[in-house]
Amino acid sequence: MVAKTKQTTAKQTTAKPKCTGRLVLVTGDKGGTGKSVMARILLDTYRHRNINCIAYECDQSNPQLYRHYNQLPPGVQTLKLNQRGGADALQDDLGRFSPKVSLVDLPAGAAEYFEEIANDICLFENAQRMGYRITMVSVLGRVKDSVVQLKRLVDFCGAQVDYVVAKNLYWGSENKFIRYDNSKVRSTIAAYGGVELLLPELFDDIFDFIDSNDLTFRLALEHDALTVSNKSRIFGWIDKAETQLEKAAVQLGLD
Repeated sequence: MVAKTKQTTAKQTTAKPKCTGRLVLVTGDKGGTGKSVMARILLDTYRHRNINCIAYECDQSNPQLYRHYNQLPPGVQTLKLNQRGGADALQDDLGRFSPKVSLVDLPAGAAEYFEEIANDICLFENAQRMGYRITMVSVLGRVKDSVVQLKRLVDFCGAQVDYVVAKNLYWGSENKFIRYDNSKVRSTIAAYGGVELLLPELFDDIFDFIDSNDLTFRLALEHDALTVSNKSRIFGWIDKAETQLEKAAVQLGLD
């Protein structure tokens, strides 16, 4: 009876911690795929829903997330992943502040050095120890590199993370992503329980106005320079985007 009690205690001690939060990393194969747009609508949604989220900008060459959302409390932190120890703050903040979600806008093509960063800070192990499940959000274009980078990411991460794959409809309709649709990596992601969603297209002139004025998507709805029709299109775009994000509510920390 005593031995049985000891065994039970050992099992309790070594049990995996319950997942209490999400570490959401947004990536894409290169600049222009829509990676930062995805990060922006995610942060827009977290802020709008009052979800406790710490956001990080890692793209020094085109810091869209920082430009558009740093003025919205509590702002956006910056990480210099190309410097030794540059990613330390990411997991240190998990331990200090215990946010429900940590959102990271990775630099374009980050799959090429994500392995080094993850190994350097023991990302998978430490996230699990602190009760966080990692979600990799991959925004796809229609070029070959999108699938190549995604495969490299999946080969490295395996079942240690959850996957959300977003087809950016700016590059064409849903059925135009033939390379990805016919790829083995799509089947692998499906086997891991990955979720596919669509990033809707926003009119170029409206997007350019939002971009040039460094607005959040919801702040654009209040801008006097936009017509009622333009605001209606932005509202419709936000609504469509959030409907898509709900498909992965658990993986994105929106549940």
